[in-house]
Amino acid sequence: MTGGGESLLSIGFKFFNFALLVALLVKFGGKPLKSFLLNRHNTVKEKLEEANKMLAVAETLKQEYESKLAKLDGDIEVFKKTIISDAEKEKTKIIEEAAQVAAKIKEQARLTYEQELREVKDKIKADIAELTIKRAEQLIVEKISKSDHEKMVDDFIVKLRSLN
Repeated sequence: MTGGGESLLSIGFKFFNFALLVALLVKFGGKPLKSFLLNRHNTVKEKLEEANKMLAVAETLKQEYESKLAKLDGDIEVFKKTIISDAEKEKTKIIEEAAQVAAKIKEQARLTYEQELREVKDKIKADIAELTIKRAEQLIVEKISKSDHEKMVDDFIVKLRSLN
């Protein structure tokens, strides 16, 4: 029994030492330990609340951005339609302006044509008149003799005298 008593005594002594240690820890370290654990608890609680708030804000932002992304497809379609509409208007405007410019060019070409045609006609008439005069002179030189010429001069002088 001596071996078993020592063992019981040894266990009792160890239990007593443990109890004494716990009592001393509670007596001297209880308040600081309690204060530390309470502060730690409050800090963790605050961090959790802050994390929950940030999570709520993140969820709100996520929903906002998802809503904006959903609207974005519609906005893109509206933008495309607006751009296409504006491009069609610009195309129509350019075509109208081009038609007006083409009409002005045609009118200018017509006026230039008519003017050049008149000038060519006038030149042809002048050339014909000049050729006619030269041919008439040639014919007169060839057909009228000296005696015919003197007779014409005499007749002309007579007519001049009769006028005065």
